[in-house]
Amino acid sequence: MYRSIAISGPIAAGSTSTAKLLSEKLKIPYKVAGNFFRDYMQKHNIPLPEKEKVPDEVERKVDSELSDLIASKKPIIIDGLYIAYFARNMPHVLKVLLTCDQKVRINRALTRTHTHVETAKDVRRRDRAHDAKFRKLYADEDFLDPKFFDLVIDTTDTKPEEVVEKILDKFKK
Repeated sequence: MYRSIAISGPIAAGSTSTAKLLSEKLKIPYKVAGNFFRDYMQKHNIPLPEKEKVPDEVERKVDSELSDLIASKKPIIIDGLYIAYFARNMPHVLKVLLTCDQKVRINRALTRTHTHVETAKDVRRRDRAHDAKFRKLYADEDFLDPKFFDLVIDTTDTKPEEVVEKILDKFKK
């Protein structure tokens, strides 16, 4: 039986919106790894596409804290690029991958209101930077490979409420 949910996906696939909606529906707290990194990078004048400039020890500390939190078996929803990979051997965690057409993701990223303004080139560079950082710190494999997930949802043409319903169906079974 699932107690927690790990949501991963590329930039602007909808993971943060999904985590927030799930948290409201399930009355389970949620954490968003990306919020920490956006704040850290802004505070340290690191351009968002330059994830490689985040010190490795900072990255490992945040990832370790989130991994410990989801391993604790206390109900939690965590939105993080790497979190489902870290939870891959935790049967109490529903691991959800959100996918989305790259053009749609880029458009979403360019039109959303956040702490930063991005270009399409920035989004593509961030995708590559996330992959390179993971491979450097953890493993030479694709952390978004569907084999690490219990549920894969394409959000390209799926409304956030529908995404949440699909996750709730799986979570409650």
